[in-house]
Amino acid sequence: MPRPRTPRSKAALTGADKANPKRFRDRAEPRTSGAAIGAPPAYLDGEARAVWEELAVNLGWLVREDRAALEAASLAVGQVRAMHRKGEIVTGALFSAMNTALGKLGASPADRSKINSAPPEDGDDPFAQFDPAGQYFS
Repeated sequence: MPRPRTPRSKAALTGADKANPKRFRDRAEPRTSGAAIGAPPAYLDGEARAVWEELAVNLGWLVREDRAALEAASLAVGQVRAMHRKGEIVTGALFSAMNTALGKLGASPADRSKINSAPPEDGDDPFAQFDPAGQYFS
């Protein structure tokens, strides 16, 4: 199986785009709306709906374009929780599907470390007093 393509933003961070400029020249980053994830779909049952709301709060980087992935994770986690609550055995395949769905959302420590979110720009920089003109730090 071939290695997955390195996103352009990761290549810029690691310097791979400088080492192989032709490889990354035509790659474009996907654009997102930045809109909030929104309410869960109306058809989700109680457990999956609760998982949706839990993940939407805990994974603040999700945007409207992530709804399908969040839906899949909500259904999988909801099903695992319901089965566990009933004392049923959760199959390895279902548990693996749940783990994969959560990983794609960045819900594990390893996957969360891959998410690059910009710090909020609220103008409240505690170090601004040391460089008021912005000459050294920006």
